[in-house]
Amino acid sequence: MAHMKNAEKAQRKALKATLRNNAIQRNIKEIRKKALRAVDAKKKDEALKFYHELQQAVDKASKHNGYMKKNTAARYKSALAKKIRSIA
Repeated sequence: MAHMKNAEKAQRKALKATLRNNAIQRNIKEIRKKALRAVDAKKKDEALKFYHELQQAVDKASKHNGYMKKNTAARYKSALAKKIRSIA
């Protein structure tokens, strides 16, 4: 338990950030799984749809929220794009 006012505020902020980061992480993980399932099923159109969703989510997470680094975002997008290209 926090004893000072500023420590209580820091605790509240940390809780909010944790919840926000968990939501972002869950969303990105879910989209990646769906995209990989579509790639495994050889559904290129569906995989492309999920790629665009992933691209938007990852760019937002790396740019605005500071959740992930720029290179990590690029790696996620590049890996999925490579798998989608292998379908054709």
